[in-house]
Amino acid sequence: MTESAEDPQNPFRRRLLQAAAFSPVLALAAPGKARADDPVMSKAQVGYQDVPKNGEVCAACVYFLFAPATSAGPASHCKMVAGLISPAGWCEVWAPK
Repeated sequence: MTESAEDPQNPFRRRLLQAAAFSPVLALAAPGKARADDPVMSKAQVGYQDVPKNGEVCAACVYFLFAPATSAGPASHCKMVAGLISPAGWCEVWAPK
């Protein structure tokens, strides 16, 4: 007898169903952890800091949106992080341009 995808004894199908059932558990395991596919995250979620880390700065990140500073302070933003962002800052979703 040949195995088919519908055969409940098919080991490939069994592993596929187990993986599908387990994936939501993984998504809930670290709810506060930053993911680059989230639309906008808080500074706390991404471990944002106003100083560089290992030479990496927001100004050199692909997600950084530069805007000239105003009298009120920095005006730059990030595609991934909510709020005003320092060009000299850094966070966990940093990615080079």
